[in-house]
Amino acid sequence: MWRCPKCRSKIDDSFEVCWSCGTTPDGVEDPSFVTADEADPIADEEVPEATDLDDPFADLAGTPVPDLVECYTAGNAVEAKFIADRLMEEGIPAIADKIDVNMVMGGILPQLWGCGPKIRVRQNDLSKAQAWLKGYEEHRRSKRENLD
Repeated sequence: MWRCPKCRSKIDDSFEVCWSCGTTPDGVEDPSFVTADEADPIADEEVPEATDLDDPFADLAGTPVPDLVECYTAGNAVEAKFIADRLMEEGIPAIADKIDVNMVMGGILPQLWGCGPKIRVRQNDLSKAQAWLKGYEEHRRSKRENLD
């Protein structure tokens, strides 16, 4: 940290000029300095279409829910998000319920009643998702058995 010789503000070492007044550690003032409050907004950089920054799963969010199918009922919203994220890593677009309606209603063990948070995929990805979920369930079962 350094202290601005003009306004006495504390400045992080990574900055070359004072964020408050534009003065260098040596006391040299920048005549063109403008505070963030006085500056014009910085325009967002336009990203051209079809670049590496495009989200290959972006169309999933625009898919109407009736066009998606349930592939798993999780025990809670955290597990649902975890599973959806793992499916995405496997190249299977998936979304998870963000709210566990059963917990809101005060229930317990929602997956026993089939009313926990759902993970949904497109119909043509269902078989791949089910294959991954089978391995997930086997892994969970083996962990439980090792704990007993």
